[in-house]
Amino acid sequence: MARPRQARSVETRSRLLSAAAGIIAEHGIEGASVDAIAERAERTSGSLYGQFGSKDGLILELLDRSKDVVAQSMFVDIEAAATLDERLAAMWRNFAEPPPAARDWVRFEHEVWVWAHRPGNEDAKVRLATRYRTEFATLAAALAEWTAEGLIAPPGPIDRVATVVVSTLLGLEMTYRLDPSAIDDASVVTALRALLRADIADAADAADAADTPVLTAPSRSVEGDT
Repeated sequence: MARPRQARSVETRSRLLSAAAGIIAEHGIEGASVDAIAERAERTSGSLYGQFGSKDGLILELLDRSKDVVAQSMFVDIEAAATLDERLAAMWRNFAEPPPAARDWVRFEHEVWVWAHRPGNEDAKVRLATRYRTEFATLAAALAEWTAEGLIAPPGPIDRVATVVVSTLLGLEMTYRLDPSAIDDASVVTALRALLRADIADAADAADAADTPVLTAPSRSVEGDT
């Protein structure tokens, strides 16, 4: 009996998430009541609380589903990148043009941010802030690796720099959504390079190379040379 119950639980979870996504797209988070979500999913409000604990839990899991898609896409693109500029462009592309399965990710991200700041939504605000700290930490780990590779020279503590980078990308994405012609890939990459002081890292590499003695093969004596 355990397997049928488990299968129904998985189906219930999926139906509730799909119902919530549909209602939020039509009426926003404020208009997506627990009862409305449960009714569209053909489940009870009790099943929603049983699966997610609260409406907050459902909303954040819905957001995480899209973010997981974007994170995987970004990871693959960055792994395939041959240069720092290509890595930075890959980060930006996944913010500006997420994969089809997560097409509305950032729009939903902004909506969740506004909703979490409504009076009375302190718990949602705390949970969202916790999620952001996790995202900052993930990027900080990547930036630490890039620093070790000599690609960047962050101007401060790596965790703080990661926070600035993510916040910058979110702000640029908002502008891009309003007016795509206002933002181009090259400008974003240039801005990120400046934030990460990539040019300073490049200059340091060049200086190190200039100070490194060039080893040449010893000349071979030729019979008859004096």
